[in-house]
Amino acid sequence: MRGQMVRHSAVAAVAAAIVLAGPRVSFAQIDASENPARSQAFVFERALRSAVELGGQQLATRALVLVPELTLSTEDAIVRGLRLNGYGFYFDVQAPSIQSTVLLLDMAAARQRRGVQSVSATGVVSADAVGPVPANFDPDREYTSYVRSALVDAMLDSSGVLSVIPGERLTVVVSGIEQPNPNPLYRSNSSKLVLTITAEDLVAFRQGRLTREQAKERIVAERF
Repeated sequence: MRGQMVRHSAVAAVAAAIVLAGPRVSFAQIDASENPARSQAFVFERALRSAVELGGQQLATRALVLVPELTLSTEDAIVRGLRLNGYGFYFDVQAPSIQSTVLLLDMAAARQRRGVQSVSATGVVSADAVGPVPANFDPDREYTSYVRSALVDAMLDSSGVLSVIPGERLTVVVSGIEQPNPNPLYRSNSSKLVLTITAEDLVAFRQGRLTREQAKERIVAERF
């Protein structure tokens, strides 16, 4: 419990650093030669953004098989990262919502149910011919699973661009895209997924001393 509290405090401190640094520093104006870590973070940000996009594409493929008329589209993910001496790299990933897709699926399922009822009453066609959306298809859960898996792969395959030294770590925090809040006293209760792997484990994986599955098991996943 104490170890979790320490990790959560560290994550919160890094998140606060991102928020405080954001308005005062324009990362685009920083010379990469003076801050190579920023250039590294920028490259890895693109890898994380692509991972979230891949998760959305996988959900789209799955959904189209079930509901051919469905068109799934999402916004681009928001990814911001920085490097802190003594900690390593920290990336905040805000994945786009698929709420509109969930609503479309619900509407399609409702239409299919009405179609089943109407044609069944006439005795013209069986319910199986209509092909309703499976009751066990949970787009939110599957989207979360696809995105998480793609982000884990990115942490293992694309983090070689980051200069993480022994004793440091790579942390990726995932949440939905934050919406403007008109009430400053209200704080969202939505949880964040925190994925962390040490520099030592990343090096061991790249050198072949850890298999891919072993490296995935070394990634600590927590909810915050």
